[in-house]
Amino acid sequence: MTDLKQLGRYTIESHLGTGAFADVYKAVDTVLDRTVALKVLKPMLVADSEAFARFTREAKTMANLMHPQIAWVWDLGEAEGRYFIAMRYVDGKSLDKVIAECSVLPWDEALKITEQIAGALQFAHNKGLVHRDVKPQNIIISETDGAVLTDFGLVKALNSSGMSSSTSTIGTPAYIAPEIWEGQEASPATDQYALACVVAEMLTGKVLFGGKTPPAAMAKHFKLPEWPAWPAKVPAGISVILERALARNPGERYSSITEFLAVLGGSGLRPAIVVSISQSTIIDPNSSIQNPPSDNPAGIEWIEIPAGEFLYGENKEKRYIQKPYLIGKYPVTNEQYKLFLDIADPTHLVPAGWNEKKRTYPLGEMHYPVINVSLWDAQTFCEWAHCRLPKEMEWEKAARGTDGRKYPWGNGWVAGKYCNSKEARIGSTTPVDKYQLGASSYGVMDMSGNVEEWTNSEHEYSNCYVLRGGMWYLDRNYASTYCRRASLGDNMTDFTGFRCVRDLP
Repeated sequence: MTDLKQLGRYTIESHLGTGAFADVYKAVDTVLDRTVALKVLKPMLVADSEAFARFTREAKTMANLMHPQIAWVWDLGEAEGRYFIAMRYVDGKSLDKVIAECSVLPWDEALKITEQIAGALQFAHNKGLVHRDVKPQNIIISETDGAVLTDFGLVKALNSSGMSSSTSTIGTPAYIAPEIWEGQEASPATDQYALACVVAEMLTGKVLFGGKTPPAAMAKHFKLPEWPAWPAKVPAGISVILERALARNPGERYSSITEFLAVLGGSGLRPAIVVSISQSTIIDPNSSIQNPPSDNPAGIEWIEIPAGEFLYGENKEKRYIQKPYLIGKYPVTNEQYKLFLDIADPTHLVPAGWNEKKRTYPLGEMHYPVINVSLWDAQTFCEWAHCRLPKEMEWEKAARGTDGRKYPWGNGWVAGKYCNSKEARIGSTTPVDKYQLGASSYGVMDMSGNVEEWTNSEHEYSNCYVLRGGMWYLDRNYASTYCRRASLGDNMTDFTGFRCVRDLP
C-alpha cells in the first residue's frame, strides 16, 4: 500500500510502517490543515463485523483521551472502501529504535520517559481504560513532545476478532502479564507489568522476557527474571522494585501506576554504596566477602536515606530527619559477624547455636541474619565496622518511606509473600534476601519479620531499649513499620538481630 496517494480528505505524504492490523501513513488533513498518523485497517479486521464494531467503539472512547503523552484519535471513517483511523501525529522515533541506537539509556532519561508514560497510563486508568499493549514500539520519543503512548484500545478490538496470531489477540508476547496468558481480564496492573518490562529494557538494552516463539516467551513470564549487572547510576534496589511490579499475581503489584512511579523515582530512592559480594580469598574459606575496604570491613551494602519529613508512629505524626544517612540494605549476617569475630575480637563469645570450637555459624546459614546477640554485642560490632545502630526514627523512615504505609512494601498483606512472620509457617529465620517483594520504598530489605532489630533508642521502660521489625515467631501485627517492643540490652534470643547505620559527612 505504499503507492496510496489520497484517501478521502487525507493526502498521503509517506508510508511510516506496517503493523499486524494496519498500514500507517503520515498524512495531511486537507480540511483542517493538520498532520495526522493515518492507520488504514487491513481487510482481516474489517471483515469481522463484530470486531470492527467493537473497534469503532474503542476509537470513539480513545478520542476522549486528550493527554499530552497520548496519541489521541482525531477521526474515524471510510473512504473508497478502505477503513481508517486518524490519530495525533508525533514526530519522533519509537522507543525500540532509540534503544537499538543507544544500547542502554541513562537512568535519568529512562526515568523521565517512565514518568511521562506512567502519567498517560494513570490518566487512562482513571477513566476506566486499559492500554493492553504497552511496549517500546508503541512509545514515540519526540524532541518536542517527549514520550508519547500510541495505540490505546486497538488490542482490545483485535482480541475480540478471533484471530489466531498471538500478537494480534492478546498483545506482544514479551510484555504480556501472566494473568493474560492464563485467560484473565486485563486490568491497570497489566499495564503496570508491561511498563516494568519496558523500564528493564531501557536500562539493559535487552528484552526482559524475549523468546523465539510466543510459547517460549510465555514460559519466561512464569519464572523469576534474570537480572543483569545494572549500569552505573541506576539506583540500588531497582531489581526489588521491578520484581514487585512484575509479580505473577496482579494483587501483589503496586496499587497503581502512580505508586509504582513514586517508588521508582519519586520517594527519595538513591544510588546505594555497594560492596560487591563474590568468592572470598580472605580470612574464612566459607566467606563470600572479598577484600572489604578498611572503612567498611564488614562489606555492608549501604542505602542512602534522604533528610526530610515523614509520617511516624501508628497515629502518623509528622516528624523530620535533619540529615541524610546510610542504612544497611540487610540485617547483619552470620558471615559478616564472623568477620568481626575473626578480625576484631577472637576471644568474643560466639552466638548460641554456632560451633564453639570452630567458631563458625550453622552450615548453609551464611546469609542468614545473625541472632542471639545482645545490644552490647551489636554495639561492639558497630565500633569495629565504623558505623552505629540506628535511632528509632531513622529505622522507621527507612522502613516506611514518607507516605505512612503500614508495612515496608505498602498496606496490603498476603501471608508468606512479603516477609517471614508467623503466618509464613517457617518456624525459624530465613536468608536476608529471600523476600524480595518486601523491600521498602528505598530498597531496604527484610525490615519486617525474620528478626527484631536493636536500635540505640531507650524505651520508656526502665533500662530497656527499643526493638523494631517483628520476627518469625510473631504475627503480622508486629511486622508493621511502627510496631515497637522493649527489651533489656543483655537479652539474647533466636529472633533478635540488628542492622547498621552510618552518618554521612
